Amino acid sequence: IGLTSLLIYGIYRYYRFVAKFPKGPTPLPFIGNFLEFDFGRQDKTFERLSEGFDGVCTIFNPLPTVHLKDYALIKEAFVDKGDDFAGRPVTKAQRILRDFTDNGGVISSNGANWREQRRTAITILRDFGMGKNIMEELVKSSLQEYLECLENVKDMDNVNMRWPVQIMVANIINEVLFGFRYKYDDCEPLTRYVEDLNNMFEQLPKTKMIFLGMGFPILTKLPWFKWHTYDKHRQAANAINQYIVDCVNKASEGYNVEDEPTCFVHAYRQKMGKNNEFLDEGNLLSTCADFFLAGQETTTTTLRWTMLILANEQEAQEKLRAEVLSVVGNHRLPSMSDQMKMPYARAFVHELQRYANILGRNVPHVTVRDTEIGGHFIPEGTLVNGDIHYVMAHDPHFENPSEFRPERYLKEDGKTLRKDLVDRTVAFSLGKRVCAGEGLARAELFLGLMTTVQRYRLTPSPGKPLNMEPKPQAIKMPQEQTIRLQRV
Repeated sequence: IGLTSLLIYGIYRYYRFVAKFPKGPTPLPFIGNFLEFDFGRQDKTFERLSEGFDGVCTIFNPLPTVHLKDYALIKEAFVDKGDDFAGRPVTKAQRILRDFTDNGGVISSNGANWREQRRTAITILRDFGMGKNIMEELVKSSLQEYLECLENVKDMDNVNMRWPVQIMVANIINEVLFGFRYKYDDCEPLTRYVEDLNNMFEQLPKTKMIFLGMGFPILTKLPWFKWHTYDKHRQAANAINQYIVDCVNKASEGYNVEDEPTCFVHAYRQKMGKNNEFLDEGNLLSTCADFFLAGQETTTTTLRWTMLILANEQEAQEKLRAEVLSVVGNHRLPSMSDQMKMPYARAFVHELQRYANILGRNVPHVTVRDTEIGGHFIPEGTLVNGDIHYVMAHDPHFENPSEFRPERYLKEDGKTLRKDLVDRTVAFSLGKRVCAGEGLARAELFLGLMTTVQRYRLTPSPGKPLNMEPKPQAIKMPQEQTIRLQRV
């Protein structure tokens, strides 16, 4: 009787706790909606569980997570009330890939340290030409090597674009951060890093108990649970972290802080010597890891989807190529300044980011004080997700969203972009936590796309239909497959 009474009281207390949050699908006692999750396709899971509720609901996984799927509510939270929602969750799961220091870097840190890391990083990137011609020339230099790599492909009917794109993007961010780049035939440290990272992205969604451990940290003290949720991923994580350590050490060799900095690591080390309590070795490593992971893997994956979409959408590809050749010709590489003369190309890039959105949702935010959204009370310390997948796939402003149609972004004059759709293309998030490397990522995507279609016609490999279904993992990765490249 005593145990039964205790259980009943525990369930009563649990649902009193549930009642504090905006309504959502009814959670089971203690474990919430955990059993209803497909962790390989979290975008589809959130879409299914939030069905029937307005733009805000709470899903227990098993921690309460307030889920925002309406653009106006996401903007209210992350822009209008950005200070209230500026926190990041601190969990053991995050430490798998962030093991350099507590509360380090620019993505997962909090409070004064986050503000200082972000301010410092943006200042350094701006000094190195973010959004200026210096950064564009760096992108073009890497694109020239990328084109040379494609010229040397022996079987143009069966080209896997993964590594040409991967190395091209990695060389850009590598040179910005560490001051060196890889040769296409000598990049074993990079390929090993990417394989370790992809294996982790593939395995983590299968380890559902990680999320159970986030809700019940005491479980992580159990050896069997700890092994299956964290320790078995540690070897890959250590290799990934070691890659960053090796790159930072290589960049630092022989550098004197009195010298002119030639990369991010040099500039950060200069600032470390100015009595700033937040700038230290652990934060340098964490910030480099954040920028390399976010700046390399997301852009690479988007460009890999881009190549498949080009091959799958012949009419759109031909229209894009016609505009590129009419504005740029075929005797020079495209430039960012060409954008203003290329409305269809700009619309094409926006449609790529919407259609091929690789993240089902933003990195979770955490409320730093009691607040409210859309009239709903949200307690301090609550996880909050902005469902960017839902906005870009289901917002009524996007008619027939399952179709790839760049023209949707253009007004009737065929030249002016529709601001209402551009605003809702939120691949880089919104507000105070917006991606710090957005300018570089946009340059890589625009110039990489235009340079490829300027030089090549992309079609499916003979006898090999394209598979446009993503792999079931943390980032929406395309299936391994080939396409045909034909010189224009």
